[in-house]
Amino acid sequence: MKSRSVYISTLTSVAVTLIITMSSFAQNCSYIELRTYTCSSSEKRDALMTVFDNALIPALNRQGISKVGVYTSSAELNKGIEKYNSLLYTVLVHPDIKSFTDCENKLLADKKYQQDATALFNVPMQDPLYNSCQSALLCTFKTCPDVVKVAKSPNRVMQLRIYNSYTIERNAKKISMFENGGEIKLFRDAGMPPVFFGHAIAGDQLPNLTYMLAFETQEDQKKAWASFVSSDGWEKLKAEPQYKDTANKITNIILKPSENSQL
Repeated sequence: MKSRSVYISTLTSVAVTLIITMSSFAQNCSYIELRTYTCSSSEKRDALMTVFDNALIPALNRQGISKVGVYTSSAELNKGIEKYNSLLYTVLVHPDIKSFTDCENKLLADKKYQQDATALFNVPMQDPLYNSCQSALLCTFKTCPDVVKVAKSPNRVMQLRIYNSYTIERNAKKISMFENGGEIKLFRDAGMPPVFFGHAIAGDQLPNLTYMLAFETQEDQKKAWASFVSSDGWEKLKAEPQYKDTANKITNIILKPSENSQL
């Protein structure tokens, strides 16, 4: 009985620690859910985007999720890589962790959403609008805690980048490079304002940090990166030994927002 009591006490202690940890996160960050939908064709992707624009975004707003981004990509924007022609991305900014855990149940209970999203739900199993969905949960950086719409042009482009590290220590050091080393400031100085910077706490490709930039045009994006990589500040920062080998894989995706995207 004594060992059982110790076991229960340990579980209670772990649960309390988790609650305290999540509460600490909630005080210092926003929670971002990044979803990637894989469709069988660009036509299916466009149909799914229409449902998200007209049904999902309003439904999530009714839940209190006030910032929802919906994005497409293409091979044309991404060096001819064909898979991007049929992918759709969403960014959901949850006000707290409970919003993340309750989101799907609230959608199922939302009768208006069910009605507005009939194009998604009233299709045969053999012909769905999407084949799979991957989801990652991010916590925003302490020095960049908000998710903001920094470009408003109808021609704006977004850049989603995922930095993988081969250990959690190197991942933490890369985050430090952005926050304490000044890389985020260098981004801003070069004309690359962030929509968000996030540390992945769940999902695939762990450990990683993920961020999104926004530009009024694709030409602005190219000019800003040229300014950044040629800056003295970047040359000095990347030469610091402490930041060596912090990212062993970088995923880079250029995106276009949907008509009703809120980010």
